[in-house]
Amino acid sequence: MLTIGSNTSALSAQTQLDKSRKKTEQTLAELSSGTQLSSAAVNAANTALSQSLEAQVRGDNQASSNALDGISLVQTADGALSQLQDNSQQLQDLAIQAGDAALNSSNRQSLQQQADQLTQNNSAIIQNTQYNGTPLLSSNNALQFQVGPNGDSSNQISVNTTDLSASPASGGLYGYNANLNATGTIDLSSPASALAAQSNIQSDLNTISSSRTQLGASSNQFSAAIDNLQNASLNAQAANSRISDTDYASATAQLVQQQILGQAAIAVQGQANISQRSALSLLG
Repeated sequence: MLTIGSNTSALSAQTQLDKSRKKTEQTLAELSSGTQLSSAAVNAANTALSQSLEAQVRGDNQASSNALDGISLVQTADGALSQLQDNSQQLQDLAIQAGDAALNSSNRQSLQQQADQLTQNNSAIIQNTQYNGTPLLSSNNALQFQVGPNGDSSNQISVNTTDLSASPASGGLYGYNANLNATGTIDLSSPASALAAQSNIQSDLNTISSSRTQLGASSNQFSAAIDNLQNASLNAQAANSRISDTDYASATAQLVQQQILGQAAIAVQGQANISQRSALSLLG
C-alpha cells in the first residue's frame, strides 16, 4: 500500500535515530568523564552505593591522617624521654662516682656542676616538650585520636601524657626543678647524699622507662590502625571502581555500534521519504 497520510517507516526510523543519539551522548559522557555514573538517572542504585563507598574512602583516609598525627606526637614525646633517659643515666654514673670517699672537695664540686647541668637540661626538656601547643611531659592528659570513619570508642586511640614536673610521689622526677637555673637538685656533696641520689635517680629511670613503654604501645596501635585503614580504603576504592568507572573497551565498542545504528536510521529515513515522494509520480 502506498499512502501519504502517514509515513510510519520514516517515523520509526526517527524514533530509532533519537534512541541512538541519546545512547551516543551517554557513552560520550562516560568516555569523557571516566565514570559510568555521570548522573543519578543512569543508575540510581549504583550511584547511591558509589557515593557511600566514596564517603567511606574519604573517612578512612582522614582517619589514617589522624593516626599519622598521633605517631608524630608519640615520636616527639619519646624523643624527649630518650634524652631524659640518657641524662639520668649520666646522673646515675656521677652519683656512683660521688660515692667514692677518696674524692676531695674540688672533685665533688666538679661532679656537682656536671649534675646541675644535667638536671637543668632535664627540667628544660620537661617544660618545653610540646606538640602543636600541647604539653607532653608537664601535664596529665588523655589525648583522643579518631582512627576510624565511625564515631564509636573502638575507633579511638588514647595517648596519656605524663606530668614529670609533679612531685616524685605523684609521678614526677627527682631530677626536675621548676627553676631552670637551680643547683643541688641532685645532691652529690657527700658520699651519704650521693647514695640517696642513686636511689632517687634509679626511681627517675624507672618512671621514664614506664612512660616510654606506654608510648611504644600507643605507637604500635597507631601503626596497626593505619594498616587496617589503608587496606579498607583500598578495598572500598576497588569496589567503587567496579561500580562507577568507565570500561573504555566496552564503551568504545558501544559507541561504534551506536554510530552505525544512527547512520542506518538516517539512511532508512531517507529511503522512507523517497517512498512517500514516489506517490507524487502517480499523479503526474
